[in-house]
Amino acid sequence: MLRSRIYLLIIFLFLTGAGHAQPYWQKGTQTAYGSASTNLEGLASGLTNAGANICVGYANLFADQAAYGIEFCARWAPLTSGYVGRARLQKLVYGSSETRSSLWLGSFVEFEQNINMTITGDMFGSVNQGIGAGVQYTYWVTANAGIYFWPQVSRTNGGPSGLWDWQLVAPVGVQIAW
Repeated sequence: MLRSRIYLLIIFLFLTGAGHAQPYWQKGTQTAYGSASTNLEGLASGLTNAGANICVGYANLFADQAAYGIEFCARWAPLTSGYVGRARLQKLVYGSSETRSSLWLGSFVEFEQNINMTITGDMFGSVNQGIGAGVQYTYWVTANAGIYFWPQVSRTNGGPSGLWDWQLVAPVGVQIAW
């Protein structure tokens, strides 16, 4: 029993998760979405950081089952901030809003800038580039509203250290079409 508690503690200390809802609007061949979230980070001894995140995106269908899009995200915290721009290509592989569910496959490139400040006021930063892929599954409750799950994985160069960094984001949201 002690062993399982220690493993649970190790998993708790090294994993951080966040979730947020992401509304998604569609009108004809154009889609848009936005999201906002806040986060608190800390250890048992106290709070170490707090922040806010905002993302907006836009996509346009250029063929019956393909779309291109752009996205911008910003992250602010007391000693750090970052900005991410993404360009996406997506392909509808199954369904539509007229069927019970739909499935999109996508790929993207991203460019990120991070700005950090030390307690003494010195500033440093990094510029990262990355590539990624994602799958968006939507379950259509009605012909105009659905619930979607959009896991995305990306790999960036991780900044000045040159180490590659894997990231997984999996938003859940409501999609509205009119």
